[in-house]
Amino acid sequence: MLKKILSCTAVGFFVTMSPLAAVNPQPVTEVSAAMNSFYDVPSTYWASKEINYLSSKSIIKGYESSKGSYFAPENSVTRAQAAKMILLALGEKEAAVSTAKFSDVPKSHWASGWIERAVQLGIFSGKSTDIFGPEDLLTRQQLSKILVNAFDIPIPADSAEPFVDVYINHEMRPYISALYNEGIATGSNGRFRPMESITRAQFSVFMARTLNPEFRVKVAEDEVGGVETQKPPVNVETETEAVALTSGLNVRSGPSANNGIIGQLSKGQKVPVISVSGYWAKVQFGSKTGYVNKLYLKLRNTEGNPVAERVIVLDAGHGGKDPGAIGAGITEKQIVIEVAKRVEAKLKAAGATIIMTRSGDTYPTLGDRVELAKDKYADMFVSIHVNSASPSASGTETFYDTSENLNGEESKKLAAEIQKQIIALVGTEDRGIKDNDFYVLRNNDMPSILVELGFITNSGDLAKLKSSKYYDLYAEAIYRGIVEYYKK
Repeated sequence: MLKKILSCTAVGFFVTMSPLAAVNPQPVTEVSAAMNSFYDVPSTYWASKEINYLSSKSIIKGYESSKGSYFAPENSVTRAQAAKMILLALGEKEAAVSTAKFSDVPKSHWASGWIERAVQLGIFSGKSTDIFGPEDLLTRQQLSKILVNAFDIPIPADSAEPFVDVYINHEMRPYISALYNEGIATGSNGRFRPMESITRAQFSVFMARTLNPEFRVKVAEDEVGGVETQKPPVNVETETEAVALTSGLNVRSGPSANNGIIGQLSKGQKVPVISVSGYWAKVQFGSKTGYVNKLYLKLRNTEGNPVAERVIVLDAGHGGKDPGAIGAGITEKQIVIEVAKRVEAKLKAAGATIIMTRSGDTYPTLGDRVELAKDKYADMFVSIHVNSASPSASGTETFYDTSENLNGEESKKLAAEIQKQIIALVGTEDRGIKDNDFYVLRNNDMPSILVELGFITNSGDLAKLKSSKYYDLYAEAIYRGIVEYYKK
């Protein structure tokens, strides 16, 4: 029974895609199929049972060709196709269309009656009063919300799930959590991929598990097979490339400035990385192997998590005898260590090597913090602080240095990514990114930033700076900012 209905506007349903991405828009060629009768869905295919279950109920169909019936399991699902299949699963019928409601869904459109009925029920709505977008693709996160609302799937109180790509206040987190909690959606390799378009095979699995509990999984089983009794691990196996950050960058025959030069890289040139030791990256340079100082490179993973194998220093400001800024019932050193530890956990889970300048209430000097980063041959230095000023001052600002830091421009890019994520996730006032020669920034050579989370002297900021929930959000934002930096 349809217990809840969903406005597609609320789900952000309107995805703009290339017309070529709209697969099989004319199901007049569809054919019903018996068990295992699709030649492209053998019995060994990971979703064969669910596909044939839905096919047997005439909820989803295949296609006819000269070779026989086929299903096209990896094709994407459009809004029009989803409207029809969801209504069939709910036991609904298409409506009679007297006048076309949308200019892009004429009465002659194969799905006009299904779209009309879906709109009547509030399951779908148009992109505007005149446009429906029948060939736009449905994403995995959108289908999650549709299923939860349409089939009254309970949302767990803690909205917990193991997906590293569904952050803590993600709009769709409760719905994705609900499907995970019920064994309907399990993702793959620790990821849900919320923005990817749903394939016909994935749609079949989601829908079959929703309709028939016998298909649901009782443990964290990978979406394409392979039972795990623990949460799915993050893939930390990587393939890495080095991007030259300057022109005329020397490639040497060995890992030392004393070794001979075998060639040069131009700015932006990419070479495969074989290994990294200390500050030297061993790279594939044409038919030769050579060595380049990684301070002049940006290491990017072309496979695996973007931060896997990066060496990152997290600096929780102040500590020990130095409390930092003082607010009502809390100090800066207490706040920043809580956030830093949460960032540490996220980065470690993604395969990064994390160096903490302090893990407890100790007081390393500014010089100690910089030297630690250099001694560990760090790829990045992130210092976390809290601001103080007059009660009216509020918001987040992130600093970088271009006066002396060798990687000032890269530091600026990193600052921008972290600042953007904090503003988006935490909702603090955006005070922007700023060039400043703080000691830990100007005396480091690797990309280095200092983020001021908020003002401990402002009542609105302070409420967040004293909240465990917001510690999680700050940490998620810093983590995502680092990931975004390494993606580019």
